[in-house]
Amino acid sequence: MRLPASSRLSGRFSLASFAAALVATVVALLLVLVTPGCGRSSLELETPAEAGAPGGNCGPSTCPSGCCDANGVCRTGGDTRACGATGQRCSDCIANGFETCDVPRGKVCARTVTSCGASTCSGGCCSTTGGTSTCLAGSDSSACGRSGAFCTDCASEGRACDPIQRACSAGKCDASNCSGCCVGDKCLIGDETFACGTKGQVCSSCADTGQLCKSTPGGGGQCVGTPTCGPQNCGGCCNGNVCVSGSDGNACGKQGQACANCTGAGKQCVPQGQPNERTCQTVATCNAGNCPGCCVGNSCVVATTPAACGKGGQVCKGCALNEACTGGVCTPQANCGPGNCNGCCIGADICAVGSQNTACGVAGAQCTNCAGVGQVCQGGACQAPACGPGNCAGCCSGNTCVLGTQDNACGAKGAQCNDCTPGAQVCQGRQCRAKCSPATCSGCCTPSNACALGFTNGACGSGGAACVNCAAGGSTCDTLIAPRVCTNQQNTCPAAYPSCPLGITTTVTPALQDLCDDVTELDALQAACATVNGGADGAACLAAFQVLAANNAACATCLTPFRQPFEQLSGIYLCAAPAVTIACNRATGCASDCQGTSCNQCPAASVDQCIKQVDNNNGQCNPYIQQTACVLPSLGPGALCSPATYANNFGRWLRAVGDHFCGNGP
Repeated sequence: MRLPASSRLSGRFSLASFAAALVATVVALLLVLVTPGCGRSSLELETPAEAGAPGGNCGPSTCPSGCCDANGVCRTGGDTRACGATGQRCSDCIANGFETCDVPRGKVCARTVTSCGASTCSGGCCSTTGGTSTCLAGSDSSACGRSGAFCTDCASEGRACDPIQRACSAGKCDASNCSGCCVGDKCLIGDETFACGTKGQVCSSCADTGQLCKSTPGGGGQCVGTPTCGPQNCGGCCNGNVCVSGSDGNACGKQGQACANCTGAGKQCVPQGQPNERTCQTVATCNAGNCPGCCVGNSCVVATTPAACGKGGQVCKGCALNEACTGGVCTPQANCGPGNCNGCCIGADICAVGSQNTACGVAGAQCTNCAGVGQVCQGGACQAPACGPGNCAGCCSGNTCVLGTQDNACGAKGAQCNDCTPGAQVCQGRQCRAKCSPATCSGCCTPSNACALGFTNGACGSGGAACVNCAAGGSTCDTLIAPRVCTNQQNTCPAAYPSCPLGITTTVTPALQDLCDDVTELDALQAACATVNGGADGAACLAAFQVLAANNAACATCLTPFRQPFEQLSGIYLCAAPAVTIACNRATGCASDCQGTSCNQCPAASVDQCIKQVDNNNGQCNPYIQQTACVLPSLGPGALCSPATYANNFGRWLRAVGDHFCGNGP
């Protein structure tokens, strides 16, 4: 029996005398590891419920002004541990490295930074208000962006923010395509209490004002009923039935109480974030009688600084860059340094801003000329310029320019590098391309990954094997035999195996193909191929497969690669392939290919002796076989592919494995 071409290993080869080192580890484990057991195999997937999917019916239509927690409950969205809006999943700002939930900017996680940019806000976007720089999470529709760029307000354009790409979605919800109301780029019916509106307007929550949503002709709805305002729906104060912020002098208050008019009582409304916020307080005038320092409005600054310097109740003023505030008086400083310069010093007495490429630095240190070394000034330090088309002929791995010729870092012209390996591809011409292999090439594979026809003396071969230059060895390509080899290689036992060809790997077989019937085919094979009947190479098993091929060719084709004796390991390699790494499948594929290439020209009586010779400690296949121990973690107690799970009965093993890959599963 011969294995499929993809495995490159003749099924008639017995591996009973597999390499000593691997026999001691792999074969011994397969045959005596554990007693049979049942339960989930390592190849089964979790269900959504097992993965912790949230319950409840929370979403944009039921929670338009808040966010949904892990239990499906609509939260207000203004908490640092549950921050968000428009019915999206709540974010834990603290756990994600932010400080607050910024409600005014649309209930998005935020943190204040000295200078917002790629170095201080790589995971989000930047917003500046009143001279204060803020790093936002970048996943909210009102503040969308990444890599320290300025935030984009997607919501103002009727679009949502893609939380993965951190960019405005391509779609747009407005009156042209929505008769209901919009939440980001989503069009909702618009006749629900928590999502009410019509003609592409932004959805409103009627419940916030104690109203109901009434359907309108043509689609959508509008809030009706007498609005109410109180602690249950207003965080500011109630001006009649209207909820306002509570920060104005003529409408001051909080917690849904009635607004107070501070101006009529000669008082002022204390701003948010200060003691007694949003309450009317008597105006305290800062003057020489109550302030030993200087005054900023009605606030007395006692610990004066160069930014606010003065004494005796005077109005505070800022000192010059080279001055310090001493006793409330701006005093010139002889030397530039940390005490009087927030930027960097040029020489002894010049304080520069510290953000220029030719004068870069902070905290009164001497300025550095970044431009002189081909760098730029970022955050007061010289850094390499951003990798891109202007300075990188290869590809950008993050902010680092690499050649772009590696399989895991492939690309050109300053674009971000691509990883070709997840798709089992290679980097060729700085582009990810399919590997030349038995699956893609009926001829032979050249060193440059091209598929040659395999009929010439300079490139001889077939079945996706590596091309051989027969002319270099003084021979010719024998095109009349299969597989094609050089004339002087025929009847060579064992044949030379210089290296594992490009593209050789153990095939990953899809699961649950539903090609075989449980009773009439799989149960029958279990009995015919039982160990007591000779196992995989027994006459009963061979006859059963011949009948199966005649009646259900698709099922026979799927099962045949698994019909290998346990000690031969190739069937077990194939079973474990979906659960191991790409590198491990490459190792098992090379081990099988080395044995097949080495011994496929031997007379039938010499095949076993050939395999023993190439597999022993000094054999040419031994280095490849040693590497296949990487399959061991997938063959633990109760595992699908372990013969010990089935009491080492080949028929039972073939029944279970065949049902998983070629049937419809247990």
